[in-house]
Amino acid sequence: MLEALPAGRPPRLVGPYRLLARLGAGGMGEVHLACRADEPTADPHRMVAVKTVREDLEADGDFRTRFRREITAARSVSSPYAAVLVDADADAPAPWLATEYVPGPSLAEAVVRSGALPVVAVRALGTALARALGSVHAAQVLHRDLKPANVLLGAAGPKLIDFGIAQAFEATALTSTGLVVGSPGFMSPEHLVGSRAVVPASDVFCLGAVLAFAASGRGPFHDEEMAAVIYRISRAQAELSGVPEELRPVVERCLRLDPAERPSAAELVQLLGAEVPTAFPWPGGVLSLLAEYGDSARAIGEAAASGAGVADLPTIAPQVPYSPTAAGYRPVGSPGTAGSTAPEPRRRSWGRAVAGAVAVAVLATVGAVLLDREEGGQGGSAGGAASSGGTGGVSPSAGTTPTTLSQAVLPYGGEGHANDFGTVGTDRRSRPAGWSPWSTETEEGADSCALSPEVLACTGSGGAAVGLRAADGRKLWSVPGRGEGLRSSPQYPAVVGDAVYVTGPDGVLAYGLKDGEERGGLPKPGAEWAVKGTDLVDGVLYSTFINVQDERTGLATAVRLGGAGEGLAGKELWRSPLDALPEQPVAAGGRVFVPLGNTPVALDAQTGKETARGTTDCGSMVVHKESVLCSGTAEGGVAVLDARNLKGRRTLGEAVSAGPAVNADGVVAVVGGDSTLTTFDLETGRKRWSTSLRGHRPDRVYFAGDRVLTVAKEEVSSFPVAGPATDGSDSGRFTAVLPDGFTPQASTEALAAGGAVFLTLPDGLVASGYLP
Repeated sequence: MLEALPAGRPPRLVGPYRLLARLGAGGMGEVHLACRADEPTADPHRMVAVKTVREDLEADGDFRTRFRREITAARSVSSPYAAVLVDADADAPAPWLATEYVPGPSLAEAVVRSGALPVVAVRALGTALARALGSVHAAQVLHRDLKPANVLLGAAGPKLIDFGIAQAFEATALTSTGLVVGSPGFMSPEHLVGSRAVVPASDVFCLGAVLAFAASGRGPFHDEEMAAVIYRISRAQAELSGVPEELRPVVERCLRLDPAERPSAAELVQLLGAEVPTAFPWPGGVLSLLAEYGDSARAIGEAAASGAGVADLPTIAPQVPYSPTAAGYRPVGSPGTAGSTAPEPRRRSWGRAVAGAVAVAVLATVGAVLLDREEGGQGGSAGGAASSGGTGGVSPSAGTTPTTLSQAVLPYGGEGHANDFGTVGTDRRSRPAGWSPWSTETEEGADSCALSPEVLACTGSGGAAVGLRAADGRKLWSVPGRGEGLRSSPQYPAVVGDAVYVTGPDGVLAYGLKDGEERGGLPKPGAEWAVKGTDLVDGVLYSTFINVQDERTGLATAVRLGGAGEGLAGKELWRSPLDALPEQPVAAGGRVFVPLGNTPVALDAQTGKETARGTTDCGSMVVHKESVLCSGTAEGGVAVLDARNLKGRRTLGEAVSAGPAVNADGVVAVVGGDSTLTTFDLETGRKRWSTSLRGHRPDRVYFAGDRVLTVAKEEVSSFPVAGPATDGSDSGRFTAVLPDGFTPQASTEALAAGGAVFLTLPDGLVASGYLP
C-alpha cells in the first residue's frame, strides 16, 4: 500500500532521501517510498524503500549492534533475486537503511487478488528464490523468515526481501533463549525448538511452504487453530492436495521433517528444472498488479518532481491488510467475502480463504514468536530490513481518479495511422472515469474499437456494432450485422460528437453513442461498390470502394459526418474514380493516400484530385508529417517516401512482420521476422536500438507516451522508447484473462488511454487492463 504522509507537514528527509509515501510498518520500524532529495524522479526503478526505527523507540546499543549486523548481512548477499541494499546509517540518531524499491505486489497479495499461480510461473518462481537462497547461504547468512509477504514480484522476477531477522551462522548472542524467530505457517520444525537449531535447510523448508502456497493458494500447514498449526509443522504433516502433481514431489522433499533429507538450494534449482526466463511468465492478473504498482509510484514521483507537497496527496490505494500468517483472515472484497465484487478467478479454484497461522502467539512450550503486527505494507518483520514491495493494492482511489477522458481515441492513434496514442496513452487524466480492468464477450463480434469519454464503440462484420461502458465493459447496446463476405468487411468506428458512424454493406449508419439508437444513414455510392477501407480526420470520413462487377476499378469518397434532419448521417463532399483496386486510405496533411494495388497515390483532401503517384511497392501506409512509410515492399523492409511527390528516400529494416509505428518525435518501431523489435530515427534512417522478443511474435506495434507496445493476440508487451534495460526490469507485459477454452487465432487490435489498454480479440472478446 502507498499511504499518504500526514497533511500539512514539510517534506521529511532521512539521510539524503525525501520520503514520498508510507509503504508499511513493523514492530520496530516503518518503511517509506523515497527518492534522493537532490534527484526527484517519477521512475519507480530509481526509487528506494527506506526503513527507519519507530520514533517512539529508543535505539540502544544492543539494537544498533543488531542493526549493523542486518546491514552487513544485506550487503553480503548478491543475487538478482534479492533486494539490493542501497544505503544505510546505523549511527544516525534514528538508524535507517534503504533498499531498491520493487514496484510490484508481494506473493501474498498476488495470490489473494489473482489466485494461485500456474505451474510454469511456480517453477520459475522457485528457481529464482532457490538461487537467491543459495547466495544468502553462500554469504554465511540465514534468512529465517521466508514467507509470501517477504517475496516481492517484479517484472523481471521475484525479489527476496527482509533480512531483518537473518542471522550469521555463528552469531547467536543477540537471540534470547526460548525466543523463536519466524512466521507461523511458514516456519520449519527446527524453528519451533529454538533459533540455535536453525540451519540452511530450514530456509529450504520455508521455501517449500511458500511454493505450496503459490501453487495452491493455501499454506501447507493451514488450520484454524494455532495449536494445530504448530502440531502439524512439528511433525511436517503438510497438506498438499491442492498442489499440482508435477510440483508435488519437489515440494514434498523441501518439507521433510529431517533437515538432512531436504535438498540444498542448489539441488532445488535442479529439481525444479526451470531456467529463469528474461520475460518472467507471470499470469495476467499479476501483470495487472505490476502495472498498478508502477502507476501509483509514478503518480507520487510526479507530484514530488513538480514541487507539489507529497504530504498532501491522498491515499492512492485501498489497504489490503492481509498476510498468509493471519489465521482465517480474508480481506474485504476478496473472493468469498461478504460485500465482494471481485469475480472468482477463471483458473483452478484456490479456496475461499488463503491459509496461514495467527500473527502473534505465545507458545507455552517453545517461547515467543517475533512477528510483525502490521503486515499490510512493505515493512516486513519487526526490526527488519527495508522491504520494497507491499501487500496492499494500489488502485487509484477516489481522491486521485481522473476526472474523465475528454476526447475520442481512435484505434490507430490518430491522423496518419501512425499507431501513436501519444501522452493520452499514459496520462492518467485520460483514463475513463471509474475504470478498472474488465473483459466482455459480445455476440456481435468486435474487430476494432474507438474510445469516447464514456463508451467504447466497437464494430464487427456486416455493419455490426456494440457499445460497451468504458469503465467496466458492461454492454450498453448492440446492432446486428447486415451482410456477409467482402461486402461486409468491418471498418473502423467513427466517433463524432455523441454519435458513432458505422460503415456497412449498405452505407454509413449513425447511432447514438450512449443508447445505440439509429439516427440516420447515408447510402453507399451504388450497388456495384463494396467498401474497402475508411479513415476519419476532422469529422470527414474518407472511404475507398472496389467495383465488385469488373474488379479492376475503385472509388474514393469524402463525407462530412453530422448534420441535421435527413442529413444527420453526413453529406458527401466528393467522389473520385480510381483506375485500380484500392486498399485502406490514410488521410493526413491535407492529402488522402491510397495504395492502388501496390502503387501509392495521393489525392487532394479538398477535391479528391490526384496530386502524386509513386513507383515504390506499397501495400499499406503510415504518414508522419512529410514522410510516407510503406510496408509490403518486395524487399520486405519499410520504404520511406516523400509525402509531396511519393519518391523514395530510404528503407528501414528488413523482413518486417509488424509495424511500422511512428511517434511524434519521428521514432519508428518495427518487428522483424526473427521476432526482434527495432527502432529507427525516421529523419536519418539510423538504427536506435533493438531487442529480441524471444519467441513472442506480435502482429501490431504502437507507441503510448514514452513506451513502445507490441501486441500478439491476447498479450501486450511494453518497452521504453529510449531502449530497454539489459535485465528487462523496465519492460512489462499484460495478458488478458480469456474464457476457458478460448484461443484467439487472428490478430488483435489495441488501444491505449490513460495507462489502460483495450484489446479487441477475434470472436467478440474485448478486454481491458493496466498498460504494462
